[in-house]
Amino acid sequence: MYSVVENKAVEYTINFVKIPSPSGKEKELALYIRDLLEKAGFDRVLVDTVGNVIALIKGTIWDEPLVLEGHMDHVSPGDIRQWKYHPFSAKIVEGKIFGRGTVDMKAALASMIAASEHLLGKEFERTLALIFTVLEEPAEGVAFKIAVEETLRRRPYLVILGEASSLNIKLGHRGRTLIEVNIVGRTAHASMPHLGLNPIIALSEIINYVENIELPKHEILGKATIAPTIIDCEPKCSPQIPDTCKVIFDRRTVLGEKKENVLEIFYSISRKLERKGFKVSVKVAAETLRSWTGRNIHVEYFFPSWLINKENTLALRSLNAIRNVVKDVGFSIWNFSTDGVYSAGEKNIVTLGFGPGSEKLAHQPNEWVSISDIRFATRGYVELIKEFALEH
Repeated sequence: MYSVVENKAVEYTINFVKIPSPSGKEKELALYIRDLLEKAGFDRVLVDTVGNVIALIKGTIWDEPLVLEGHMDHVSPGDIRQWKYHPFSAKIVEGKIFGRGTVDMKAALASMIAASEHLLGKEFERTLALIFTVLEEPAEGVAFKIAVEETLRRRPYLVILGEASSLNIKLGHRGRTLIEVNIVGRTAHASMPHLGLNPIIALSEIINYVENIELPKHEILGKATIAPTIIDCEPKCSPQIPDTCKVIFDRRTVLGEKKENVLEIFYSISRKLERKGFKVSVKVAAETLRSWTGRNIHVEYFFPSWLINKENTLALRSLNAIRNVVKDVGFSIWNFSTDGVYSAGEKNIVTLGFGPGSEKLAHQPNEWVSISDIRFATRGYVELIKEFALEH
């Protein structure tokens, strides 16, 4: 019954992986997918102002569509020497497709398309919307928000994210915030450090301080975390003490934490350093990203946590639908962050995750997804569409 649609999903995965689509440079893949969807006969296919690809199969209920969602961009392959096979070769070895973006998340996009295409011509009660976003890797949820609020202009009934879930149903994850700390000291010759005020020394005090802070914990989402990820100092001159230093902290949040919560732990150490003569500023990091269409998007890096109750009716219906093809499926949560920060975290839309492959392989060299997972994921998407969009 499923062999033809499964084979298409595998073929699409290979084709997608062979098209590099780093964040902000998704154009070639976006247009390829657009043309594929148009040829398949979807009722409407478009590319919006930031480069998201959106395809619709219209049902009698239009106002609250079922949304299958995923992102087209991927992170850098990194050091090519660490790869067994070229990251854009989509080489098949022992039932696995290797390549950057296989598990994160082109196999899911391929499976969603193949499953939807398989059901074209059926009677749809609820409109089905495929939404494939850009710029998710640097700023999850931002392009998805534009797709829903500016392009689709309909609040989804249910969102199914295709991020890797090992074929389980994901119910949420911790939030992600980037905190920017700027320290101003005073430059001096490195041979006479006592004449300056070294912001690197101040930075070390901040890092040591936050490493020992007790952060909140959630019984399901786990413990909040904080980690310094980027450090930059100016001027960069080996015999000179810098006068400015900036550090970015990655802060993973749990339910109930607000912007003020993630910033407040820095205030005590900042006051201590200011008494020593340093100037310290703390804020949620922000920047402007440019999409492949040329549109600029302002991003503030505060993305909330979210969690769907396992007793939620739509979650239970999804579980039963998937169990038609994956018998041992269960509920779990992701470690990483997804576009669900917008749909569930910001808008309280019921959002669930189901996708092929293991999240542990995301962003790793030698990333891969099994052909078996692609096949089961495709069947799963067919069952989800039948459950929530087709007439019964």
